[in-house]
Amino acid sequence: MRMATWNIGTMSRRSGEVVEVMSRRGVDVCCVQETRWKGGSARWMGMHGSMYKFFWQGCEDENTGVGMLVAEKWVDQVVSVTRVNERVMVMKLVVCRRLFNIISVYAPQVGRSTEDKEEFWDKLYELVNGIPTGEAVVLGGDMNGHVGQHTIGFEGVHGGMGFGTRETILEFGDAMGMVVCNMFFRKADNHLVTFKSERSRSQIDYVMVSSVDRDMVKNVKVVAGEECVSQQRLVIADLLVRGGRKVRKKFVPKLKVWELKKGTVKEKFSECIRNRAGVTDGAEGANERWEAMKKEWLEVTEQVCGGTKGPARHKERWWWNDEAARVVEEKQACFKA
Repeated sequence: MRMATWNIGTMSRRSGEVVEVMSRRGVDVCCVQETRWKGGSARWMGMHGSMYKFFWQGCEDENTGVGMLVAEKWVDQVVSVTRVNERVMVMKLVVCRRLFNIISVYAPQVGRSTEDKEEFWDKLYELVNGIPTGEAVVLGGDMNGHVGQHTIGFEGVHGGMGFGTRETILEFGDAMGMVVCNMFFRKADNHLVTFKSERSRSQIDYVMVSSVDRDMVKNVKVVAGEECVSQQRLVIADLLVRGGRKVRKKFVPKLKVWELKKGTVKEKFSECIRNRAGVTDGAEGANERWEAMKKEWLEVTEQVCGGTKGPARHKERWWWNDEAARVVEEKQACFKA
């Protein structure tokens, strides 16, 4: 499965180009930021053979907004979409019989008030902390912060292959048991930078997963040179999701009631029921009578007909009987003749 995160600047007059990049790069799910669309809804984008469904959440001033682009083949696996606010959005997606929580985030940028930043992190902490144990968590977004080059104090969160100086992101990962996947793959500095302008370059877009699922991330790379978005770069993560172990159902034996079609078995069953005709005499009320009669009938059925000893090797058909068998046998004889 291929995931991505991308700050696209705006989705207006750019949606077609963005979807074309997703299709060409083989991206299955992409977390997008700064969509600059109002409200929250979903719509199809792209052409036949490369369709994506876009889920988004915006705000009235059209300054922020987050969303997710989901490839057509994965849309039926979407369980739910929760739009927390214009900066946080989570989608539950079934992948190989496992429930994934894919989170798209857009952290407040430099210049925003301390209250805005604290509110964002509080919402994110609350969201991730509320995800049940056992469900996978994959977070992608523009975090508007740095993780630095050094791992001191955050060895389990940081892989030691970052760029710049560190900020709040590592503290979040340490508290939530998540790792910053960008930091675990050796790349040249130019392939670590996710934002580049004439005056500066920095690494502010990340993919994070639960520490227990770190091994499923096989590569994270930064793609430069997509013309539709000049400064922000596309970040792609390749995930190897293995199918969950199929649990074998415990065999529950069934009474072979179909044996009652045989004349001798039917007569024996009737005789046993007649011999136990008075079992309900001492019962009071309809429910007690029914339970007593039910118990006797089940015991007689098990005694006369027996029960299955294992799962059926062939699925039984309700329409198969002696007449059907005779017709099939005649057809096969005519075919051989």
